Amino acid sequence: MGFVCKIILADDHQILRAGLKDLIEKDAAFKVVAQARDGDELLSRLDAGKCDLVIMDLSMPNRDGMQTIEEIRERFPKVKILVLTMQKDQEHFKHAMAHGASGYVLKEDAYDQLLTAVKMILQGKKFVSPTISKLLTDYYVRSLDEAESSSLDILTKREQQILKFIANGMANKNVASKLKLSIRTVETHRANLSHKLGIKNTAGLVKYAIAKGLG
Repeated sequence: MGFVCKIILADDHQILRAGLKDLIEKDAAFKVVAQARDGDELLSRLDAGKCDLVIMDLSMPNRDGMQTIEEIRERFPKVKILVLTMQKDQEHFKHAMAHGASGYVLKEDAYDQLLTAVKMILQGKKFVSPTISKLLTDYYVRSLDEAESSSLDILTKREQQILKFIANGMANKNVASKLKLSIRTVETHRANLSHKLGIKNTAGLVKYAIAKGLG
C-alpha cells in the first residue's frame, strides 16, 4: 500500500464524527487516527502523534475555532486544515481561510464533497464548497450592482466636474486654471473622489468616467 493520509476529526458531536469516520475510511488511502471533542483536545491529539490533515468544526466548546486554526498553523505548519461547518456566511469563510485553512466544506455537503476536498487539499490545492462559492459570487455581484447604481451620487458636483476633465486627459494644473481654483484644491477634490470610488490611479478614473458617460 502507498501513502496513507492520517486524519484527525474534531467536532463536539460524537455521532457526526462516527459518520465522518465511516465515510472517510471507505477510501483506503485515508485513515482516521484520532478524534477530538474541542480545540483543546485537538491540539493535544496533534501533540501526541503524527497527522497529515485535520478536519474540524468552527463551533466547538472551550476554544474558538479561528484561534485553534491559527495555533495549528503556528505549531504544526505541515498539517493541513479542512473546515467542516454549518457556518455559510462570508465572514466565517474569509476568517477561516485567512487564518490558514486550506478548505471549507458545509456539513450539508459533506457526503458529496468531503473526499474530493481532502484529495484536493493533499495535492496542495484549495477547496471551497460550491454553496459557499455561489454565496460569495452572489454577494460580489450584488455589491457591484450597488456600487454601479450609487457611486456617482456620492460624488459632489465639483468632483463629478473634475472627473470629467480627468477623463478628457486634463492635468491638475489645467483643471485648476479652467475652474479658477488652486492646484492644491484640485488635488484635494481628486483625492476625495478617488477615495469614494475606491479607484487609485488615473487610468481607472478615466475608465470609470467613460463608463458613466462623463468622458
